[in-house]
Amino acid sequence: MPQFIRIHEGKGLARLRLDELPLPEPGIGEVRIKVEAFALNYGDFGLMEGDYPFSVELPSTFGDEASGLIDAVGPKVTLFGAGDRVATLPWMNAGYGVNGEYAVVPEYYVTHCPENLDANACASIWITYLTAYGGLYTAAGIKPEDFVLNCAASSSAGIAATQLAGLAGATVIGTTRGRDNVDFILETGADHVITTNEDDVSARIQEITDGRGVRVVYDPVGSPLLQQYAGGLARDAIIFLYGSMGGQESVVPLNEMIQTNSILRPHSVYNYIDDPQWKQEAIEFISTAMQDGRLSVLIDRCFPLDDFRSAYEYQWAARNRRGKILINPG
Repeated sequence: MPQFIRIHEGKGLARLRLDELPLPEPGIGEVRIKVEAFALNYGDFGLMEGDYPFSVELPSTFGDEASGLIDAVGPKVTLFGAGDRVATLPWMNAGYGVNGEYAVVPEYYVTHCPENLDANACASIWITYLTAYGGLYTAAGIKPEDFVLNCAASSSAGIAATQLAGLAGATVIGTTRGRDNVDFILETGADHVITTNEDDVSARIQEITDGRGVRVVYDPVGSPLLQQYAGGLARDAIIFLYGSMGGQESVVPLNEMIQTNSILRPHSVYNYIDDPQWKQEAIEFISTAMQDGRLSVLIDRCFPLDDFRSAYEYQWAARNRRGKILINPG
């Protein structure tokens, strides 16, 4: 029988087990994918700890970012057929999960892979690039004259944001805690880097922008970094807060935001993905840019399925990752 990583009762990574289960059958509007690669994401840890927008009945499969070949389709599937190379899109996937040898996924949350990319690359695109596209392009309407503060810019999400902001012609200011990642962040396309453990963040922003400040902030950290850059906001700035890597509840820097008429916007790809027109436009834009080389994913390491625990330990502990972490079931 095929194997699947499932969450069980318990605490931390000890909750994960590799279980053998019957081959799942696709239902109405669903496809079954023989998974070639799936990506690890920080949202996995939130789901394990119950800190997620939906709850699951344990034991449960999980994960929503994979690629592979469709090997079966359910009734009323119209866009895909057996043998298609596809990747899954992020969605509120309670009751589903792609982290195993097979995945059954609603047709709506599947897309064809860019033809020039292998399975690992195809499994590394959609959470990070769609999230950044929704914030930078859809909500902020990013422009060439914009300065973008990209917090935690060495992360996979940060790399995607740097590339998309650069593609729009904006000036990207990346942040990192120390100097270890400065060169890497510049190599990924950032124009400037601020080290938050050493620099006066707001002062450096004002220096880099000649006093104009940043109009767009892409932030998975929140407090205390939020307070550090608040003095560098431009008039009518938008802060996209899409995580809490700072480890504490974020406190709004009220005075600075009132003075600049800024907006703090909790942000997630899940706020956009169920809009069919948005989904189509975003996929077409990102796929085209992937195929012509204007965007490119970075992959740090790949692990076999039977060593899945090492992959999650590496995801949790590694501070100097250089792209996505993947598991290959095959």
